[in-house]
Amino acid sequence: MEQNPKPPPSNSASLEKGLALFNLIARDRGQTPLKELAAGLALPRSTLYRLINTLEGTGMITRLEHRRYDIGLPLAEALHGITPAGQLARLCRPALRQLASACGATAHLGVMENDMVTYLVKESATSVPAALSISVENTQLEAYCSGIGKVLLAWLPEAERARYLAGGPFVALTSRTITDPRQLRETLKTVKAEQFARDDGEIAEDLYCLAVPLLTSDQSVSAAISLTFTHAGQKKHDDATYLTRLRACAAKLSRASLATIQS
Repeated sequence: MEQNPKPPPSNSASLEKGLALFNLIARDRGQTPLKELAAGLALPRSTLYRLINTLEGTGMITRLEHRRYDIGLPLAEALHGITPAGQLARLCRPALRQLASACGATAHLGVMENDMVTYLVKESATSVPAALSISVENTQLEAYCSGIGKVLLAWLPEAERARYLAGGPFVALTSRTITDPRQLRETLKTVKAEQFARDDGEIAEDLYCLAVPLLTSDQSVSAAISLTFTHAGQKKHDDATYLTRLRACAAKLSRASLATIQS
């Protein structure tokens, strides 16, 4: 009995395969021969070369020697200057602007770089009080005394966190700053257990901050967001109200920016 031929792949299936192949090439940047690079995709030979011809024909990739491929020149030029951190900031800014407005506060997005917190986004609901001028986009502040910094430290691999703590005792920026490494270690345990951090006048006397992680699918953390107030401004609601809004925003941003954070 004659069998019916297999139906051709759907457009969405072909697109998914093509994007998976392009993603491998874009990450590899011509280091690995095509056959070896694409082995994990389990594509038929004819399908593999059909996708390669399409990607090459549209300028998405370019052929190198020894059956290797890299991203095409037009795409490379279009992506010039776009960094994962910059893309993360673009993805997160609209939601952080809404969060700041809803809470009457200043919202931040930060990542850890060279043991310091780099602030990628700062969005404020109103004019920024003098105390809040301490944070500036694309500049750094110490991690041990900030809400975002404590979150990022709490989720560091154990060896990296131990190395960081070995650099203490730390400088007291206010009378409330935690400077003792042992006390900071215990604080970071609490931060991870409770899934949020608090800075109560530790980086500047009149500031109060709550921060939560942007969790990836494997529960690791590469970025965090926060709400910062003056102590007077914080009294409009209790912590639970702000944490609910922060966590809802973080969940939304984690889904939207997962690939960017992990790249």
